[in-house]
Amino acid sequence: MDRIGIIDLGSNSIRLVIIDIKENGAHHQIENLKESVRLRSGTDAQGFLTKEGINSAVEMVSLFVRFCRARKVTHIIAVATAAVRRAPNRAELINRIAKNTGVTIQVLSSEEEAYLGYIGLVNSVTETAGLMADLGGGALKLVGFKDRLNQNSITLDFGSVSLMEKYDLQDLPSPENLRALEQFLDETFARISWLPSYPSLMGLGGTFRSLARVYRHQVHYVPDVTHGITIPTEAVGEIYTMVSGMDLRRRRLVPGLEQDRADLSVTGICIIYRLLKAIKGTELMVSASSLRDGLFYKHIYPRDPILFNVLTHHTNNLIDYHSLDENHLRRVSNLAVILFDQLAPLHNLGSYERRLLLIAGLLHELGVVISVESLEKHTLYTVLNSPLLGLTHRERVLAAFLAASHDGFFQANLQNHVDHGPIEPEDIGRIKKLAPLLQVAHSLDRSRTGVVTNLQATVTKGVCELKVFGTQKRDLEIRDAHRQAEAFRQEYGVELKIVQG
Repeated sequence: MDRIGIIDLGSNSIRLVIIDIKENGAHHQIENLKESVRLRSGTDAQGFLTKEGINSAVEMVSLFVRFCRARKVTHIIAVATAAVRRAPNRAELINRIAKNTGVTIQVLSSEEEAYLGYIGLVNSVTETAGLMADLGGGALKLVGFKDRLNQNSITLDFGSVSLMEKYDLQDLPSPENLRALEQFLDETFARISWLPSYPSLMGLGGTFRSLARVYRHQVHYVPDVTHGITIPTEAVGEIYTMVSGMDLRRRRLVPGLEQDRADLSVTGICIIYRLLKAIKGTELMVSASSLRDGLFYKHIYPRDPILFNVLTHHTNNLIDYHSLDENHLRRVSNLAVILFDQLAPLHNLGSYERRLLLIAGLLHELGVVISVESLEKHTLYTVLNSPLLGLTHRERVLAAFLAASHDGFFQANLQNHVDHGPIEPEDIGRIKKLAPLLQVAHSLDRSRTGVVTNLQATVTKGVCELKVFGTQKRDLEIRDAHRQAEAFRQEYGVELKIVQG
């Protein structure tokens, strides 16, 4: 087992993540810590880091290093970004950290910083093209990508902290200062000729995540997941109008708005909103990824850190890290898809539903990492909340409820995901149609020995005859599959007859 720690010394905060890497390459984040330091604010008029800023950063990095050693971290990666990069006296900070901890801080160039954020993003989202915006306290990194390849990149020399201070927006902003900030942003973005080529905006950083939490509270959104949430541009504008009309005391009371970021919120959300307007984007996608993810992927895949397939990687990673019965999961998934293909005239569903069924088959027992008791409930929770990246929120919710229905239709709180979440009313019908197929497939590998190798389904005169093939006795599997016959009949209107092939 390898255990790495990644320390990110940013302009606004210092973060530490600790990640376990098993012998089979499966990985899992076990710690995620953050402390606000505001290095960007701890600089003088010439950009020098102040004594207080240096002392605070050294103390916090030293604390994180001691924590890593207590947690038996085997390798520490430490980087610094804009505030340190620009400071003429950055060597003093780096040398003191090295002397106190033995850890060398790598100061990232603006290009390296943007590239690492891009790696983290494209390894965690379904989109193959778009504009990445990584907003920090002292810099805004923009990367335009198509076919998951970096096409354009620029780092702008401002962030949420620097513009907050420049335009005096910590407390109640004056209308004049707001207009000045908006004009500055509009003029800056207009000078970047390639921006309109990427109308799909994906945001990284604490301000984006804070904005997502405010939006979730406003609309009572479920599931309670930040990564991958989409927010309409109009909603971003409404939140900007709301927070810019409040003083700092009132902003700290806004549900979902992190108190440590309340002073930054007006500036940060203004940057996001004006960027959306500049590219004529209709919505914002928020990503929970970061340059720390980029550093991690460069560590484990140094030759090519871009994943070939995002969903496949993260699905396999969950199975491998939790040591689930992969052979059983793949057999169930394959049998379910065989049934789906052969019963196409009966269900009239397409490739979208087929993919959901395949995914749910692979994840249908993920809840065992909590308990086999109430497995359906635990499976729903773990699919919704695990780092299962490469799915939209709609796909994640559908796959979660379908996986939880592998031994009976599970619908607890399902309607709430229609009323306040990403799925449509007709999606409930999709789950109901797919669930019996997954249930039968699960039963046909009940002994987990792979005795069922193939299926042949024939529908005639109100009966679906399912021939079950294999090289060994299949009585247990056929008997268990008959338990699902009533659910199958209720959904498809035909009797299910299961026989040995």
